[in-house]
Amino acid sequence: MIDAVSNEVLGILDEVLYSSSFIEPYSSTQYHLNTSGHGNRSIKLKLKIYDNINANYSLVDKFADTEILPKSVVKEISINKGIDVTEYDLFQNYPNPFNPSTTIRYQIPQDGLVILKVYDILGREVKTLINDFKTKGRYAVTFDASSLASGLYIYEITSGSFKASKKMSLIK
Repeated sequence: MIDAVSNEVLGILDEVLYSSSFIEPYSSTQYHLNTSGHGNRSIKLKLKIYDNINANYSLVDKFADTEILPKSVVKEISINKGIDVTEYDLFQNYPNPFNPSTTIRYQIPQDGLVILKVYDILGREVKTLINDFKTKGRYAVTFDASSLASGLYIYEITSGSFKASKKMSLIK
């Protein structure tokens, strides 16, 4: 987030580093930016992408560096065009083992209610990560286990008639 007049950096929303083993951790991410507290100034949003791998997707909607969006305007930039999700899937968390946080990715081929929960090895619910209506696509959620003890945990997704679970290890 940059002041449109002075070019002063007001804040960094997210710095995502990709590796060849983990290319799409944010394949369907939405940002909602709250600009309250910045007065009536014009603010620019800058997206920087450095590509050192040959990915199968690209940023298809491009905007000029000088374009300024009023605070009340919503602009959607998609990197999912051309990616057609045709089946449900729950991916292995990354990193695994982890300490203290990990990313869990999933995809759904149709709009619907998604419930993603984490359980301890005894089957007790530890946390509900998602209990919300989601549109067709790929998603990633971060699980912060800093308040939990080391051990084996299970995460489970339910969406429509799809249900799947995977194991993950927290090592402190």
